Amino acid sequence: MEGSGEEARAVGVQLADGRVYRGKAIISNATRWDTFEGLVGEEQLPESEKRFRGRYTKAPSFMTMHLGIRADVLPPDCDCHHIIVEEWERMMDPYGTLFVSIPSLLDRGLCPEGTHIFHAFAPEWVEPWSGLDAREYERKKEEVADAVVARLEKYFPGLKEGTLFREVATPRTHRRFLNRSDGTYGPIPSRRPLGMLGMPFNRTAIKGLYCVGDSTFPGQGVNAVVFSGFGCAHRVLCDLGMEPRLPVVDEAYNSLLSAVRDNA
Repeated sequence: MEGSGEEARAVGVQLADGRVYRGKAIISNATRWDTFEGLVGEEQLPESEKRFRGRYTKAPSFMTMHLGIRADVLPPDCDCHHIIVEEWERMMDPYGTLFVSIPSLLDRGLCPEGTHIFHAFAPEWVEPWSGLDAREYERKKEEVADAVVARLEKYFPGLKEGTLFREVATPRTHRRFLNRSDGTYGPIPSRRPLGMLGMPFNRTAIKGLYCVGDSTFPGQGVNAVVFSGFGCAHRVLCDLGMEPRLPVVDEAYNSLLSAVRDNA
């Protein structure tokens, strides 16, 4: 960062080994919390980000299982995607909803003949997995995975016996390998939102700093994040004068969006 207050500007990125890369525009694909708490720092936190914290909270992470299974485990005409809710009042609780994706049903070239890829996951928070030593952590992973498989057996009989490979991940895994705050998958409103317009767009209150990904409009999910990437690239190119724009209309429109977000 260079300058202070309203004149503060992001001018580069310093790596852990001390190397610095400077640029005309700095784009962060980290979560909003990682970007402003971990990189920018509390002392330079813009007012807009303080308001963001009051309106949004971290979504849970996931407990995830990647299985390789025998093809005969799947029932005939099995669908690729499944959402399993056994008790509606527990739908929002950890493990209250189970998600299953079997991509090899759509592309048989993804795995060897006679097998399928079986991806099962459920919402979970990082706290139950914190403070465990390596042995406790591995034991808990297998215990939780066994419990989830037992529930899935009701819908996929023979799943346990037909599993050829199993890799289990937790919120700690998502935090470690994806550098996501608490393993979260983006923000969720902490109170009734004004549609999606209350979400931040790619520009930030810090000149030269842009955000992209699930912490920006239009939110979480593959399609939404891809849209955010296109939008961010276009925004940066326009601001650098590399793409044509109508300055008066552009600034008026962005001012309107800012006003909506600031008063949402």
